[in-house]
Amino acid sequence: MQRFEPIYHASATVTTTGGGRWWKRHGLPVRPRPYPGEWAYGYLVRVAEANGYESPRALWRGLGPRRTGSISSVRYALRLSPAEWSFLSGPWPRFCRVEQVLAEGLARSDYCHDHLRWCPHCLAERGFLQARWLIKLCVACPEHGCYLRDTCAVCHQYQRPERAALDRCLCGASLIGIPAERVAEDELRLQLAFQGALAGQAQEGAPSLSVAAWITLFHRVAAFDVERETRSGQTPGLHRLDRAIVVNRQLASLLAAWPSGFHRCLGDLQRRAEPSFSLVRTFGRLYRWLYRDFEGDEFAFLRDAFEDYLREHWWGLLCRRNRRLGTRPPGSRKTAQAIAAAAGTTPARVRQLHLAGWVEGDIAAQPSGRRTWSFPASQVEPLATLIADGLTLKDAAAYLRLPKHRVRELITTGMIKPLLSTEGHGAATWLISRHQLDDLGRAYSARQALVTKEEPPDCVPLVQILKAWRLEAGAFAALLHALQSGVLTPIATRDMGNTVLGGLLLPRKEVQAWLAHWRESNGRGYSITDAAGILGIKAQVAYHLVRCGLLESTSSPLTQVRRVSRDGIAKFEAHYISLMEIAKRSGTSPKQALHRLQIHPVAGPSIDGCRQYFYLRSDVEHLLDQPLQTQESGNAEP
Repeated sequence: MQRFEPIYHASATVTTTGGGRWWKRHGLPVRPRPYPGEWAYGYLVRVAEANGYESPRALWRGLGPRRTGSISSVRYALRLSPAEWSFLSGPWPRFCRVEQVLAEGLARSDYCHDHLRWCPHCLAERGFLQARWLIKLCVACPEHGCYLRDTCAVCHQYQRPERAALDRCLCGASLIGIPAERVAEDELRLQLAFQGALAGQAQEGAPSLSVAAWITLFHRVAAFDVERETRSGQTPGLHRLDRAIVVNRQLASLLAAWPSGFHRCLGDLQRRAEPSFSLVRTFGRLYRWLYRDFEGDEFAFLRDAFEDYLREHWWGLLCRRNRRLGTRPPGSRKTAQAIAAAAGTTPARVRQLHLAGWVEGDIAAQPSGRRTWSFPASQVEPLATLIADGLTLKDAAAYLRLPKHRVRELITTGMIKPLLSTEGHGAATWLISRHQLDDLGRAYSARQALVTKEEPPDCVPLVQILKAWRLEAGAFAALLHALQSGVLTPIATRDMGNTVLGGLLLPRKEVQAWLAHWRESNGRGYSITDAAGILGIKAQVAYHLVRCGLLESTSSPLTQVRRVSRDGIAKFEAHYISLMEIAKRSGTSPKQALHRLQIHPVAGPSIDGCRQYFYLRSDVEHLLDQPLQTQESGNAEP
């Protein structure tokens, strides 16, 4: 409700004849009283509306000399006491040409001049515009917890003060019946802190800043989204309420749960920036603002939070060249040389482990092309553990009691994953985890079958199989898979502890049977000794047949081991027959069969030094399964 003073000279007509001299003598007919904190321009609008003037400008011209007005004439016409006059604040319109009454710490540019803002609830209850609503960065009413308004809900036009009405738009729509949007809790707390600073009241749980400091902070946050700063330091567009609400929301998010919101903002800046150990290049204008625009004790909390973030998350090094940083504990980053010395290794080894993904670190390329490295101090202990646990390829082979090429085979098949390799990581020496080798040995020794006898059965160590059995490519890995799946079971005695991989005891006959089956299943053929067993001849004879080409074989270019395929064995049996088999099928001895046969053998002691005689099956096929006496009588002359 508007407050009015009793009307004097009510019979007088509302004219401005004589330059307003009548009002100077008798005062305005209707004299609304100002409210504490009322906007001066809004007060003129109320007075003009109450006295029938079409605009505040027409009222002002009617109260004072021609084309200008004066404070004294206005105060006299409205009969305002000094106390009531002090209630009015905010920028006066330019046509008044009087001294501005602004809040401490604010400039004229911090106010809206051509756009009105209001709280629909407050305007409906009290009927006047508060001066603080016209501050660009005031976007909410703390009393009702809602956003202010600056447009009509019907025509969506911005409301301007050059008219004599506060509660109605030019289109006729009401400005006090507009539904107001609720403000989020963190944004409302920020507005309470800022408007509390305007009233000289500190808000608990909020930064204790002056009005000027709050304005600077708002403008710097608004400049985050602006590509280039203006020379005046002001952010364009803040007179529009929607833009000011966005800035308020950004600052509220920055100050929420301090300093986690600020640290989150710094993390986003650091992730978007190119990797560089320069604070200026990484954080850009923010770094300059913190140590130039945010000087003084008021903004110490910002600088402290920034330096706390650097000590924990900065990927570069903090040293004496960062002169702007306070004299606080150094950062948690180390150079490659420093972390290598602390872990007992070399800088090259540290860099290799980082490139392999075992050590956290950051790399920044300098403009000269040189690369700079930094590592968290927390990586010293994991790095020292890796170095102490690491073995070279030679040491790993000795630890497992295996040849080096067998360890390489385990690496190739993926059963051992080295920390560093000479092929993939460019290291001069291998680095293999001892802990991983222990796990590998335990994985197989855990399946050992305990033998209660004093003497174990016929068994052979795994390393002996690898050295003497001439396994072809892939057989070693397949053997380990058979051990892991339980197809083969290692043997252990009571007095044996944890056995390394090369020392596993395996049952000889089971491994031979498995190996023969694996070779047959994979088309790998037989060894010459196994082929001799299938043919029923001695191994020495089989080797001679292979050398003279009667028994076909193949050799691997990697292992230089000759193998006999099943087709080769079948072809040999189809083309050749031994003297022993001829004698057995003829029912005589090999010596008598050799003496009575009149066929030249293809191999034998008197032919090429072979320990057994062999014939072409086609030459003796018609003589088989017949007694040699019959053969002789058939060959005798009549």
